[in-house]
Amino acid sequence: MIAISARFLTGRFHATPWGHHTNEGAVEWPPSPWRLLRALVATFYRARPEGVTEDQLHRVLAALAPAPLMYLPPAATAHTRHYDVAHQSLKFFDTFVALNPTDAVAWIWPETVCAPEDRAALTALLTALGTFGRAESWCEMTLLAPEAIPAPNSRPLADDQPPGGYDPIRVLLPDVADDALLDTLRIETSTMRQHRHLDPPGSRWVTYTRPAEALVAHRITPPRSRPPTSPSTIARYALDATVLPLLQDTLPFAERIRRALIRLRSQAASHSTALLGKTADGIPLEDHQHAHYFVTDEDGDGRLEHLTVYAPCGFDRDDVQALSQLTRLFQRDNRPEVHLVLTGLGRREQFAEVPLLTAAHRWHSVTPFSLPRFASRGAGKAPRPRDLPDAQLRRELRVRHLPEPIAMTPRIGYDSTQRPLVRWLDYHTRRFNGERGFGLAGFTLEFPEAVQGPLALGFACHFGLGLFLPA
Repeated sequence: MIAISARFLTGRFHATPWGHHTNEGAVEWPPSPWRLLRALVATFYRARPEGVTEDQLHRVLAALAPAPLMYLPPAATAHTRHYDVAHQSLKFFDTFVALNPTDAVAWIWPETVCAPEDRAALTALLTALGTFGRAESWCEMTLLAPEAIPAPNSRPLADDQPPGGYDPIRVLLPDVADDALLDTLRIETSTMRQHRHLDPPGSRWVTYTRPAEALVAHRITPPRSRPPTSPSTIARYALDATVLPLLQDTLPFAERIRRALIRLRSQAASHSTALLGKTADGIPLEDHQHAHYFVTDEDGDGRLEHLTVYAPCGFDRDDVQALSQLTRLFQRDNRPEVHLVLTGLGRREQFAEVPLLTAAHRWHSVTPFSLPRFASRGAGKAPRPRDLPDAQLRRELRVRHLPEPIAMTPRIGYDSTQRPLVRWLDYHTRRFNGERGFGLAGFTLEFPEAVQGPLALGFACHFGLGLFLPA
């Protein structure tokens, strides 16, 4: 038994029946086996699937030449209208079959037996076949397992009258010997028109039965969205602009991202704990559970090309909606706008290959560690402690329940692979509300065990300052 299914990814099947004009509003339903065989032949010569020979194509076509049974999912006819203004507003109808993108058409040959190598060749051809009908009809074709084959509802008419609830419909099938089938299917449509063929050479019309409501509009009920068992904690974006922001603009760019998300989120009636960092009662979250905005330079050119929004508390449904609507960001001082493309949304374990989120023993500063307190050398009466940058960094690690580093080497700036050294003083470190830290420093840290990222410490660590990447 052989069964082929076709699922149309856009929910549309565009195909005009043979002998009809495109402007007649006629659609081919069910899709004819003649069209399917011609599509396989075109795919063989266009895509050249690896391992498929012309002899195998001959055998596959011969196996699919008999009249198949078919399964037709619920569908309806629809059309769009186009007006050609340059030719007196001539009207064009584009008629198509509309169906649920999750439903699939099936052709079934119950009595056909195919050798394993020929089934493999057919699978390769179906995988390489990306469109069926017109170029707009994106499809995904597969070879069905026996247990996945649906019950057919369209078959050749056995008697003169179709059974109740079914209508007769003409379907085009091949009608040539096996050795001439491939040559017949290779004839171009333009050649047929030149020779004024009423029907394609080597074809035959077979009357099939089709459900009477095969093309009646059906209401498609969308599946109910259920809240995920574990909410997403990371949204990952790619940035694009004529001129991308510099690494030194990490803090102001991240603050603009937060403001844009809060503005989008304000359209919903619910409260966003993750983006605002406070409960509905105004109580700030503890342990840095709200959103972090990390804009990073991951190709070493000194410009920001990725954004990672990380909220350990998780995003709710309205947060996800706002994150999906964040597509561009306007900048001040006549700088070009930045377009944002959401490339991933999920849990941290789903982004194991992102450098920011990996686990490593050695980490180095890519943005300055902004001191949360004034750096004291311990002057005055004992036991006043020394509170230099390295001591403040160790305190930040202890607060985050991270291990004590075994080595801590100061760095004077960020040394990217394609640009000169960027010193810490070159970074923008003052927030929009005027707040700033009490000094800048940078380090290379080495831990006795692998530390899981992201690692951001100190003042404004939620906006990209104090960010470390694996060394």
